[in-house]
Amino acid sequence: MVTNRQSAPTREGIALDEVGHTDVSANTVRFLLTFFLLAIAAVPSYELVKGRVAARSGSSAPWEHLTRLPEEIRADVMSVPGDAGAWRRLLVGNRVVVQALVTFEDALEDESQLGHVLRPPTQLLLSRWLGAGNERAYVGRDRWLFYRPDVEYVTGIGFLDARYMARRVALTDQWSTPPQPDPRKAIVAFKQQLDARGITLIVVPTPVKPVIHPEQLARLRDADAQTPLQNVSYASFLDELRRNGILVFDPAEPLAAAARSVQTTQYLATDTHWRPEAMEAIAGQLAAFIHAHVSLPARAADHRVEPLEVRQSGDIAVMLDLPRGQTLYPPETVTIRKVLSADGTPWQPSRDADVLLLGDSFSNVFSLASMGWGESAGFVEHVSLALQRPVDRIVQNDQGSYATRELLRRSGSDRLAGKRVVIYQFATRELMVGDWKLFGEGGAQ
Repeated sequence: MVTNRQSAPTREGIALDEVGHTDVSANTVRFLLTFFLLAIAAVPSYELVKGRVAARSGSSAPWEHLTRLPEEIRADVMSVPGDAGAWRRLLVGNRVVVQALVTFEDALEDESQLGHVLRPPTQLLLSRWLGAGNERAYVGRDRWLFYRPDVEYVTGIGFLDARYMARRVALTDQWSTPPQPDPRKAIVAFKQQLDARGITLIVVPTPVKPVIHPEQLARLRDADAQTPLQNVSYASFLDELRRNGILVFDPAEPLAAAARSVQTTQYLATDTHWRPEAMEAIAGQLAAFIHAHVSLPARAADHRVEPLEVRQSGDIAVMLDLPRGQTLYPPETVTIRKVLSADGTPWQPSRDADVLLLGDSFSNVFSLASMGWGESAGFVEHVSLALQRPVDRIVQNDQGSYATRELLRRSGSDRLAGKRVVIYQFATRELMVGDWKLFGEGGAQ
């Protein structure tokens, strides 16, 4: 006799039966639905209300980037030649929309009212207890801070690696012009343009903080701390410049030697820039380098110095967006030496000087008052003091790979009249991330 028995249920079957017959009361459903809808609506509602309040006080709201979008699309599409066709106009309009959306997203992140409330205390918690920075700042040892592109310059792939340079071009946004990633081409071309006018070029690639103080970022072997930690392409970069007859004054070795022998820090703990005494030492050594390689006519300038104590928070500490009054990364105190004329007025550049210095924020940090570290005490001022002669200058804080060369080009060919030396100072991070634009033979170059 055959018995037809029902098989025992499996655990998987039991679980499926229970999930399929889960009972939820109508009140629970209404509560959860209301809660989630309110949670979804709360953030944009808060942003809209606070944005209107901010607009009344003169601040811009992120939504304004979208309200201007129709006008921007119309202006760009109308700029397309009439015979370009509908497809070309569609591509131009699409590019404007994509760029506007990216700008809007960035504005939401940077200008979010809720973010201004939540980010500072959250970042303080992360930095204090977990040693975490953010997308722009790394937390080092002994309460030092490092700028992310500076760290990536030291730890990343060689900036002259062909695959790396090709990837930089390939990854360019569709609405942006691809960068010229090879610094050698730009600097050699610049040197040739100056040669045509009988002007000597001196290149001053200024090391970023982790090059000189890697020990404040990570524990190192003794051998690692003896020499500056440069990008793997740096040595070949210098060799090629020198093979092309370009004078290079490299501050990395003397800065690293001073850090080892004197046992004093050469850079500010919470800022991207060097300390004033380190900057002054390099200015003096650069002046000696110029005298050793270039024959300059006698020309005196009567300068004197005046010490001044300055207290300021570093720019990387500001990048962390910590709460006001935080004590985790307090302001630093330094003594700058202001360079004054004989009559006591602040040093001023001279258009008719035979030395011109092109520089970035490393030249500006103790010179431009808006940077918070004083004024009239920057790199150009102290080069002029060490040379004991007037110096002309073109400086801009960012984009040292091309900005000052472009400003020189725009200033007209007479800006180089009477010049014998052009000093080109830029931060070494620009070798890896900068756009080394090539400029033509005309104009100032």
